[in-house]
This record gives sequence, structure tokens and C-alpha cells, in this order.
Amino acid sequence: MHKIVVVLTLLIALGFSCSPYRHKDLIGEWQATAIEQEGDSLAIDPKVVQFTFSKNEGYTYRSTLNYHESGTYYIINKKLFTMDTLNRASTEKAVEILMLTPDSLHLKMSDGGKGRLMKLAKMK
Repeated sequence: MHKIVVVLTLLIALGFSCSPYRHKDLIGEWQATAIEQEGDSLAIDPKVVQFTFSKNEGYTYRSTLNYHESGTYYIINKKLFTMDTLNRASTEKAVEILMLTPDSLHLKMSDGGKGRLMKLAKMK
């Protein structure tokens, strides 16, 4: 039994360490520069869409119509997982990280079955 626990722990640690993206590059304030759905720009001002990611794996998200969420996040491989702790009915969400550099973040997600691309620039 002890050997199984050790092997599982090592496999989980290996999974976390193999991520192509560095946690420290995500930390900071991000502002959307473009939001596309199915290849077309959405008719919203991307500047109102903002993320803040902290060192302690907390995040906040602000969007149109005064939408706000806040909670915890983590990265596994090319996926960014978030859990809104403000809304008790919320479930964990996962989006694909297409690009993460010290100043750019591109996220691929699905909204109502339609592909959405959000491009963000680091503000701080």
C-alpha cells in the first residue's frame, strides 16, 4: 500500500512539473485586448475584461455588465483551472492556455458550444 501511495505522489508531482507554462508568468494584472468568437470579434469593449492572478493562487475576474468572480486557480499542463468562491453554485472551469509569455496571455474557451479566444496583455 505504501508503495502505491509513493508512486501516485510521484506521478502527480511529475504531472505538475511538466507544465509548459510557468506559474510566475501568470501572476499580475491582465487586460483583454481582443475577444473573438468563431473567428469574429465580439461587439464588446475588451478593456472592461480583466484578470488578476496572485502568488497565493487566488484570482479575480471582471467583465461586462458588472460581472465579477474571485477564487482560486491552478495550472496543469496547458489548462488553467479556476474555481469561483463568491458564487456558491459555481463549478470549476477549465480553459486552454494557447500562449503565456511575460507580457501576453491567450486563452481558448467555449461559450455555449462556440469557440472563444481571449487575448490579454499584462498591465502590471
